[in-house]
Amino acid sequence: MTDQTDARHMDKSARDTALTKMATRHRVAQAQERAAFVAALRVAFGRMSAECPGLDGVVQDVTIRQGALAEVLDLAEPGMFLALLEGQGERMGLLMACPVVLAGMVEAQATGRVDKSDVAQRQPTRTDAALLAPMVDAFLRLAQIRCADLPQAPMVSGYGYGSFLDNPRPLGLMLDEGQFNILHLRVSLGFGAKEGDWFVILPDPAQAQQNASDKSGGNDTDSDKDWQDRLQVVIGDSGVVLNSVLCRVQLTLTEALRLRSGDILRLPETALEMLTLESIDQSALAIGRLGQARGQRAVRLTADPGHLSDGTGAVAPSLALPASILWVQPPKPPFTPQTAAGGVEMDGGAQDAQQPLSSADTEQAHDTGHTAP
Repeated sequence: MTDQTDARHMDKSARDTALTKMATRHRVAQAQERAAFVAALRVAFGRMSAECPGLDGVVQDVTIRQGALAEVLDLAEPGMFLALLEGQGERMGLLMACPVVLAGMVEAQATGRVDKSDVAQRQPTRTDAALLAPMVDAFLRLAQIRCADLPQAPMVSGYGYGSFLDNPRPLGLMLDEGQFNILHLRVSLGFGAKEGDWFVILPDPAQAQQNASDKSGGNDTDSDKDWQDRLQVVIGDSGVVLNSVLCRVQLTLTEALRLRSGDILRLPETALEMLTLESIDQSALAIGRLGQARGQRAVRLTADPGHLSDGTGAVAPSLALPASILWVQPPKPPFTPQTAAGGVEMDGGAQDAQQPLSSADTEQAHDTGHTAP
């Protein structure tokens, strides 16, 4: 009996030891993969900095975590440089640089060195975006190359600089809900002259693939063609006019005649979350969101053409709303009749009666035998 008990204890101890070893090997493998990914990000930023004389950028620390869209929005502080990243398909990421890092990169390109002076508070401009866009593209390209053989390759592959945002408020509309991989690089520029944060925020590729599978209804991804390919098959080389309608409002004829330069038509806040793409005959073809692409106004479709509801449940409106008008000055009536000295309204005939007759009219009156009034 004792021998059997000892044997069971030995078997359990051996199993526990084997499981512990397997868990240890798994943790070690994960740590090695993470270390390789961190090293790849360090090298990518360093080589990007080497292409800009005087920048001398070094990554001091790297933090990798996952967060929801709300956490991403909380990271966007005033004065940060915001660049939307265009990925493969509908994936869209975000790159953020704190004001100190932005100032250092601009100084390096403008003067050839990074100044140690304090950074003045200001809003990033399109000039800053033009200077940083090649650096952002270079960093993403180098990160993709360095991570090509790592498990994190799908996370960082296929991204490039898309457009610049001068205000973080539209981020909630332009980025999709879901989990994001937040890559936080603490960097030093100009041999320690400036230190700050460099964020690269990318959507989780596993979740993006799951969303695409859900939209396709479980069909094979090979049979689901790209939207542009299907549009090309349908219309060929024919020309078509599409109108992006942000909101449709109702006006009375009197209100329309009273509109002047400077008057404001107030739109509901929900108008910014969805707009419709319509044909010439005002037939709704698809719905989307208002945004930017490479510095230009753009419409991002959230549903395929012909579908009037997207994944969030938004449905194309069918009725126009009554307009709310903020007049720049008190509206004047569209027509004010002229009045005589006594306050009596004068029509066209009365005005003509007040005009003196010409000599030709007098002669014509004598010839016809009538007395001129």
